[in-house]
Amino acid sequence: MSPPRILIVDDDRTHLVTTQELLEDEGYEVVVQAGAFGATERVMVTKPDLVLLDVNMPALSGEVLLGLLKEREQTRDTPVVLYSSNDESALRTAARRLGAAGYVCKGDLPGLRRALARLLPR
Repeated sequence: MSPPRILIVDDDRTHLVTTQELLEDEGYEVVVQAGAFGATERVMVTKPDLVLLDVNMPALSGEVLLGLLKEREQTRDTPVVLYSSNDESALRTAARRLGAAGYVCKGDLPGLRRALARLLPR
């Protein structure tokens, strides 16, 4: 059985690579997308088990991108976890309002591990 595939969408290259390495060390297959443009196509092509989505990206925010993913039949059922340095309360509210599968504050590694374990049982 292959490991769960996670697509990370983030415009911060350093954070993208750091999160990728962390998740690969945890045994996940990781695909990265630098920025929101092209992310819907990337989801359709890679068919991830989960999308870890940065909220604060220029030009096309994670909130708008999540809305686009929810509109498309091919991507609407893909679980999306909002992943941001925003205030936790604001992040929680956005996740509920947008229908995200969850949220995690950047830097909260135990929280990230718990969210992934809950959404991607092995």
